Amino acid sequence: MTGTPLRLLTGTIAGLVSLAVILLAPDRIFAGLTLVLLGWAAVEWFRLCGLAPCYIWPWVLVTVALAVGWQWGWPTEHRMWLMVAAAVVWAFLFAAQLRYRRRQPPARPFWQRRLTGLLILPLFWVALVDVHAAPQGEWLLVFGILVVVVADSLAYFAGRAFGRRKLAPMISPGKSIEGVVGGLAGVAVLAAIGAVLPLFAATPSWLLALWCVLVALASVGGDLEESRLKREAGAKDSGRILPGHGGVLDRLDGQFAAMPLWWLGLWQMQLLGG
Repeated sequence: MTGTPLRLLTGTIAGLVSLAVILLAPDRIFAGLTLVLLGWAAVEWFRLCGLAPCYIWPWVLVTVALAVGWQWGWPTEHRMWLMVAAAVVWAFLFAAQLRYRRRQPPARPFWQRRLTGLLILPLFWVALVDVHAAPQGEWLLVFGILVVVVADSLAYFAGRAFGRRKLAPMISPGKSIEGVVGGLAGVAVLAAIGAVLPLFAATPSWLLALWCVLVALASVGGDLEESRLKREAGAKDSGRILPGHGGVLDRLDGQFAAMPLWWLGLWQMQLLGG
């Protein structure tokens, strides 16, 4: 089995397994399983940063240690500042991507790419674990992930049908402005559905829609950042662990940028508890 059928099969299995883990695993088991996932994503990230195999693992261990240290060592009442830091880092990365929309971006130094990974990968995991541990956190996490999935899927179909103007052709030639608009339209519909769910009963509809759109836009930045990293490394995929899909980074690129912002949205909407 190859091509689209293989992609659909792999995506369906991965989606069902992820959903089962999110909904059924206790918080500590969820944290442990996703920490393993983070470690594998770090392997792929630092491989793309020009490290030989024997030098990758120290960077992976530091990444995991930072994630665990920030999760259990950073005061909960000040966790917001970690997520703000993640949002600021992603804002700078997105601005750099748009700066080179029409010309070839220069290859960044290896140390810069590695430092970026040390910042964004652990903060993604901290946000992921925090959301899951919140009251009704399993469903809040599913909804946040769904925002990115809807944005990405509808952007793909809208881009194929209507795409004319490229978003950042020197980084990701397949992405179009029309595709992004189509993805945001889909997210708006998802937000309208979410507004009538008991999960967001105490949240103003406009506020939920605003955060959903911001999270969707952030996911575009995550996708472009991984595309740029692969171009700098001369790689087509980040790995081969997922048949038909590539690596863990290839599947989670949008989530890396979106999840800290989703955390901030839930915090602002007073849905994280505590």
